[in-house]
Amino acid sequence: MTTQKPKTTRARTASKPAETVKTETTTAPIIPGMPGFDAFKVPEIPFANASMFDMSKFDTAKMEVPAMVRDMAEKAVSQTKDGYAKAKAAAEESIDVVEETLETVRETALEVQHKAMDSAKANTDAAYDFFKDLFSVKSVSEAVELQTSFARQQFEMLSAQSNDMSSLAGKAMTETFKPAKQAAEKVMKAA
Repeated sequence: MTTQKPKTTRARTASKPAETVKTETTTAPIIPGMPGFDAFKVPEIPFANASMFDMSKFDTAKMEVPAMVRDMAEKAVSQTKDGYAKAKAAAEESIDVVEETLETVRETALEVQHKAMDSAKANTDAAYDFFKDLFSVKSVSEAVELQTSFARQQFEMLSAQSNDMSSLAGKAMTETFKPAKQAAEKVMKAA
């Protein structure tokens, strides 16, 4: 099935020619809404057609920069070069301090890791020896005595390991911040 759309017809109307409006011609523009008042006339600009950026009349080869301006420019360039040199030297020193600090941190971390591995090995060996001796006991009282001895040894070993690790941590902190401390002292003496 096909549906057909109803046809619509439009009425055509003849268009009228546009009416022309006669306006008065004036030599100077008048502000809209204020016709007939000479006080509101926009003044004509005498150089309206001239280019404001016409530099052909200026000869830059004949222009001379005043000595004071030249001296100020030379001083500014000199100060900028000095400032750049100082900033570059400070940045290089800072990089050296950071590199030295990171190297110290790396060395200290390795030392802590080795110390922790040594402690873990010692604790594992002590536990292995304890269990080996525990399986060879013949009475409960001997097992209790062995357990008490092992606990005392482990407490002493853990106390010594803890002291070693804390002294190592103190040394690590001192060594890590030593380059930064030296750099700060150097800056304070220079100031």
